[in-house]
Amino acid sequence: MHTVFGTCYQAVTDKDRRSDGQFVTAVHTTGIYCRPSFPARLPHAENVSF
Repeated sequence: MHTVFGTCYQAVTDKDRRSDGQFVTAVHTTGIYCRPSFPARLPHAENVSF
């Protein structure tokens, strides 16, 4: 994954604290948004925007 989306999704997958403050993850199905290191379940890629 060498796209911006892929890089962001990988940071969310890894719960990478270094990415906090760089972007937020918006989950369409739940209507929530959170930082990359948020300890919630990993959303499906088709349901998120960054």
